[in-house]
Amino acid sequence: MLKLFIYFYIILSLDANELVLARLENIMSNEKQKFGIENYTFECQAYGVLALETLYYKSKRNSICQKSIDAFYKRYPKKEYFVNFILKDKQLYHIQNKEDGCVVYAKGQITLSELLLKEGLAIKKPIFKDEEFQDYYTAAQRKAKMQKKGLWGTNIFTSCVPEL
Repeated sequence: MLKLFIYFYIILSLDANELVLARLENIMSNEKQKFGIENYTFECQAYGVLALETLYYKSKRNSICQKSIDAFYKRYPKKEYFVNFILKDKQLYHIQNKEDGCVVYAKGQITLSELLLKEGLAIKKPIFKDEEFQDYYTAAQRKAKMQKKGLWGTNIFTSCVPEL
């Protein structure tokens, strides 16, 4: 009975946008990770951003966008696995479920989405309107753009965004 209560608590907490502690089970990409609470596992997609992986898979096959991203990762191979250097397997992280992704607090109050934006490994979603995170994401993206980090130092932005 207690396990059933815990299971429903987890589901309700994830649906209610509450902050919960979850154990990192697997890093699937910079944009997507698998977390667990008790025996329940779920996938989290970075909230409010479009990572290079999304830009890659949403663009046409063999497009300039895909070729630009391939060239970027070839030049900077560690950037393809950036999250592996930030998050640690089996570690507990605060997670907040949102309707179109998860907010993963990777370094204290700094979210994983912010870190991706600061590295130029993601762009803020064009229609992103969350008052809680809007300013943080805008500042992180602006900083990467000014420093020409990641996609801002290449032609990825100009070749991928029109395809979206």
